[in-house]
Amino acid sequence: MAIKIPVVKGRTLSTEYWLGSLSFSAISKYVKLPENTDWDDVFGGKGGQEAQRKLAKTRVTNEIVPYLLNSDDAFFSSLALILVPSTGDPLKEGSDYEFKPISADGKIGELFIDESVDMFPADGQHRAAAIIDALRQDRGRMTPQEVPVVLLPYVDKDKLRQHFSDLNLNAKPVSQSIGYAFESRDPIVIVTKRIMKDVPLFEKRVNELSNSLAKKSPDVITMGTLVQAHHILLEALYGSKYKDEAEITDLRQIDPADERVGAVAEKLRDVWEVVIDNIPEWDLLMNGKVSARELREGDEAKGTTGFVFAFGLGWQAIATAAAALIKDERDDWSEDLAHCLRAVDWSKGGHWHGIAMVGERVNNTGPGIKATAGYILRTGGLGSEGGEVGALVSAAPDDAK
Repeated sequence: MAIKIPVVKGRTLSTEYWLGSLSFSAISKYVKLPENTDWDDVFGGKGGQEAQRKLAKTRVTNEIVPYLLNSDDAFFSSLALILVPSTGDPLKEGSDYEFKPISADGKIGELFIDESVDMFPADGQHRAAAIIDALRQDRGRMTPQEVPVVLLPYVDKDKLRQHFSDLNLNAKPVSQSIGYAFESRDPIVIVTKRIMKDVPLFEKRVNELSNSLAKKSPDVITMGTLVQAHHILLEALYGSKYKDEAEITDLRQIDPADERVGAVAEKLRDVWEVVIDNIPEWDLLMNGKVSARELREGDEAKGTTGFVFAFGLGWQAIATAAAALIKDERDDWSEDLAHCLRAVDWSKGGHWHGIAMVGERVNNTGPGIKATAGYILRTGGLGSEGGEVGALVSAAPDDAK
């Protein structure tokens, strides 16, 4: 039995295509992901290697599927699906498909696709995988849902690979910070937006446009970095399953000004107040005596080199150190954190080499963040006696390299 899809026929230069939509049930039945071994015969090798990047299963399971299952207004952009005959030959009109126009201009009609034709996701394999997984978990709700599709005829393997290249190389994802700025569902982002107003240092000083700060930027942190720091701190405050805590999940799609958001934000604000109060340069900035650029890059006339705490690495390392103190259930975590922050020489220089810096460059990497967090705790006199604090201190380099 043929698949019937209402479509609009179109063409871009020499490429013909059809626009339509498919139910989640149809996606599950007819779309074969690149990892499917059925593609081996078609492409003469591993499908995932021949025509597509490897599926990031963790991203599908932890991010995209929950988005579908937990959002009433979830929406996907179009999947680009190549119609591939099981023989691996070019798609032929008559035997593999038939388009029956119903409009005078011949563009609107019904596309009948033979069931022997498979659909290869040239763009949207992660969305397709999430649809299939979400359908398994909640068949009753997901079965009738639809996703827009662009259907393209299979010509040969080289053309398929070119479609993949065109669809992916020309696409530029927005920065993480812009994505967060427009996000209204994620509880952690909602809490972050509240913190951006409640903490004086952050008010109107958080970059919501890019993933990094330009040298001349007047901002003190990017929204992406602040959200990441909040994930670190909330895990310490609520436990490893913090995202499932009712106090967190109840914040989905509510106004950041809501008092329920305030209750969670207050716990984060307590941490940031300790941090800001114990790094005097932040007070100088808020009083207009120094610029954010000077804190990062220094001032040759004043003989200053800038400070590690003013970079994304610094913020995340401090959050990691604070989280370790909180996880170890220290009643005096705030006093320990304050002491550690005051004990560190934050000026950029040789003492940071191999820890937070490589040469003259701040090393904003995962290992660099972890090493810096351990260095902060050890400089404050905390040993490697065990627990989260001990693990960080033990992992930190003994001396600058």
